[in-house]
Amino acid sequence: MENKKITVLFGGWSTEREISINSGKNVSKMLKKMGYEVFELDVRKNLKSLTEELYKSDPDFIFNLLHGEGGEDGTIQGVLEIFGVPYSNSGVLSSAISFDKRICKEIVKARGVRVADGFEIDWDDIKNINEKDKLKMEYPFVIKPVANGSSIGVFIIFDANDLNKLKNVNWTFGKVMVEKYIEGREFTVLVSNGKVIGAVEISYKSKFFDFESKYIMDGAVHVSNYKISKFALKEMFSMAEIAFNACKCRGYARVDFRYDNNNVYFLEINTQPGMTELSLAPDIARLNGISFEEFLKGSIEGFLKS
Repeated sequence: MENKKITVLFGGWSTEREISINSGKNVSKMLKKMGYEVFELDVRKNLKSLTEELYKSDPDFIFNLLHGEGGEDGTIQGVLEIFGVPYSNSGVLSSAISFDKRICKEIVKARGVRVADGFEIDWDDIKNINEKDKLKMEYPFVIKPVANGSSIGVFIIFDANDLNKLKNVNWTFGKVMVEKYIEGREFTVLVSNGKVIGAVEISYKSKFFDFESKYIMDGAVHVSNYKISKFALKEMFSMAEIAFNACKCRGYARVDFRYDNNNVYFLEINTQPGMTELSLAPDIARLNGISFEEFLKGSIEGFLKS
């Protein structure tokens, strides 16, 4: 396997570009240490350049570390399908439906997974709201992009004052998801090839698990010795596997939940989890006895053997 050539994709043009670069560089460094021949490709929104670089690198496998728009919404996956070389994680359909939070929730809810109540609207419906036009949601609730990641564009609305502040926000993320805020604790579950590897509870200083909490040192703590009932944990793991399989994911993915000390609620599934030194997916693997090297090796070999 050490003689295999691997092209690592990172960068892209989404709001998560810098995180993607960090993920890609981190993975690339480990793959080189493992003995693979690695070609790093900083992806730009230029199909001609992308395909030329792919053919130039002549890979046996493509490790996709692109995040957000263009990287985990089915776009790059479509290009890679045409290119015809095995690539990491979910394919076109799975990536597209998982990236759209409304569609994803509808699919998993139909399979019996408990989800937070919510609906999709246009930004103008929020921007033009006044006291007579109330959203069909009791405070507190969450405003977030239907299709985006890394908690960018997420707001928790506790009262009318918070809602009024949104009128001055320059929204560039398309459709809006309005979702009931689940008071409680945050968990994330790592699933690989349809089976749960493990989970951590996320403890953070901010009001919610925002961008700074995710990517700044000491912004959040990944708690492995969390206290949760056996029933709730079993239900959360079951929901994670159901969501993974219902959305036709492959490789590994991260599934996020809220727990109100009574019920577990599915939030979303991330088919392209971050792979930086602070990221959750490799940390969960490590906490469950799987080194970063083993995690990457398993991700590659599984696709090359299929």
